[in-house]
Amino acid sequence: MSSDIGNFVKWIRANGLTPIMSVFEDDLELLTHLDLSKRNIKDLPESIGVLKNLSVLKLSNNRLRKLPKAIGELKNLRNLQCENNLIEELPSTIGNLSNLMILNLNVNRLKKLPKEFYNLKSLTRLTLAANRIEDLDEEFKNLSKLLYLSLETNELEDLSDVFGKMQQLYYLDLSFNHLTTLPKSLSEIKELQTLILEGNNLRELPSLESHDMLIKLDLSQNSLKSLDFDLSKLEDLKILLLDNNLLISLPSKICELSKLTHLSVSSNYLESLPEHIGEIETLQELDVEDNELDSLPDSIENLKNLKNLFIANNNGLKKPAIASLEFCDIK
Repeated sequence: MSSDIGNFVKWIRANGLTPIMSVFEDDLELLTHLDLSKRNIKDLPESIGVLKNLSVLKLSNNRLRKLPKAIGELKNLRNLQCENNLIEELPSTIGNLSNLMILNLNVNRLKKLPKEFYNLKSLTRLTLAANRIEDLDEEFKNLSKLLYLSLETNELEDLSDVFGKMQQLYYLDLSFNHLTTLPKSLSEIKELQTLILEGNNLRELPSLESHDMLIKLDLSQNSLKSLDFDLSKLEDLKILLLDNNLLISLPSKICELSKLTHLSVSSNYLESLPEHIGEIETLQELDVEDNELDSLPDSIENLKNLKNLFIANNNGLKKPAIASLEFCDIK
């Protein structure tokens, strides 16, 4: 038994992990999957580098403050799960994981990423939600194989030009940051299907017309006064969330969204709804609570698939005669 293997076995025993490792204790170098989640682990030994064939490593829900430098020796690693720890920084050696495809670092204490991080060019799924990241280097755009990216609940104020090469990205969550603007390169992501921008300080948007594959668009809890792009170009859009903004009206083009099922515009300053809103035949849920509406358009009664209608806290609105309605709140 080599000294590294011996040291790793000692660490296993010291942390009470023998039951989950006993099958492999004499042949650790052949181990491909290792789940150490929920083990109250405070540190990983450098001897973990002996696990040369490891492809999946799960470390979530522990008390780790850092990852060992030897993590970079796990060249066959494809899936690394480190969610819900206390990790404050990543070792530069993480950039050596050239085969890593899935990386989960949600709910940690990261403020920045090392420059070597951007060598992880095989990444397809990256989740960094609920950290303390303040900015991203422009080299972030080199993660060009990303399909799924979550940066929810961080301290981002500016994204510069980080999306220009992410042509395959289909899911992007930037919610609950401090963004006031979005980079123009966002419009270059042609495959985007879900875009979540909730809880920022956005006052205006870049053109979103190029995102004709969008299915869900969440712009709620921002400072938007208008939607200055042609909504009708988003032909596949099913869910549009605009709650808690500064909107006085909705563009008439919204009535051309022929696949829209959910429209939520609560807590704005709407004085009217588009006259032809009844043309959105697919609409199943409409939320216009907490606005300044005195009446609803007559065409709303043409929404034959509408099941849920939220109209409370306006100016004395009456329930429309829609046979399909299952719920309607009126106050």
